[in-house]
Amino acid sequence: MNIDISSLSAAELDELIARAAARRAILEPAQPSQPPQQAEAMVNPAWHTSPLPNGVLFMLRHPGLGWLGFALPHEHRVHLASLWLHQSLLYRPVEATVSVGAPVAITPNFGSGGSGTMH
Repeated sequence: MNIDISSLSAAELDELIARAAARRAILEPAQPSQPPQQAEAMVNPAWHTSPLPNGVLFMLRHPGLGWLGFALPHEHRVHLASLWLHQSLLYRPVEATVSVGAPVAITPNFGSGGSGTMH
């Protein structure tokens, strides 16, 4: 498939991406429920969090997709806080050598959760 998107404005492209993502969300096969062995990672993305009545709103800013919001239930917020504390105690920071959008290896079975339900 070859679609010329070079003439689209930022607003038009944002709308196209949102509509494509909404369409993809209802197609089969669904996106994998487990993370891949490697993933492209944004280094030090902007983030925002706000409390919700039964959990937390967690948002990450992707340079191409914009702000991605996730509503996490209370128990997942607690689990994430525990995992991040555990990881920060186990793994010492190293000089950042990962460039923006570079593939990053994922540590298997070290901190996954959530049901993936879209609301």
